[in-house]
Amino acid sequence: MEVFYLVIYPYMGIICLMTRASQSSQALPAVAVDQLQKLGHDLAVARKRRHLSLREMADRMMVNLKTVQRMEKGDPAVGIGIVAAALWILGMHRRLGDLVSPETDATGLQEEIRNLPRDFRKTKNRTDKYDF
Repeated sequence: MEVFYLVIYPYMGIICLMTRASQSSQALPAVAVDQLQKLGHDLAVARKRRHLSLREMADRMMVNLKTVQRMEKGDPAVGIGIVAAALWILGMHRRLGDLVSPETDATGLQEEIRNLPRDFRKTKNRTDKYDF
């Protein structure tokens, strides 16, 4: 998949269309691609429930109509800032901050538990006699 960038140099009167091949989207595991497609579908359902057209959504997000279409298809090249804008328009922006919150990180919690010291004996020599 190629990503196109429009570069405008107004002081020089030059408009360029540049391409950059996005290799990161090709390296995504199938599970991640499926989840992005589900996210895009869920965003489309949320938009439709609010009776917003694609054009209205794009206008509110201040992006191109094609960007919203790509986002709703689950295109991995769509930036997280675009997804954040969509969530904000739909009133779901707080969910973005909870995606990888420590409270829901089961793998991280298991690592912490595994790295806890195995022995909790108190030391015999205390240096601070005022410690309760």
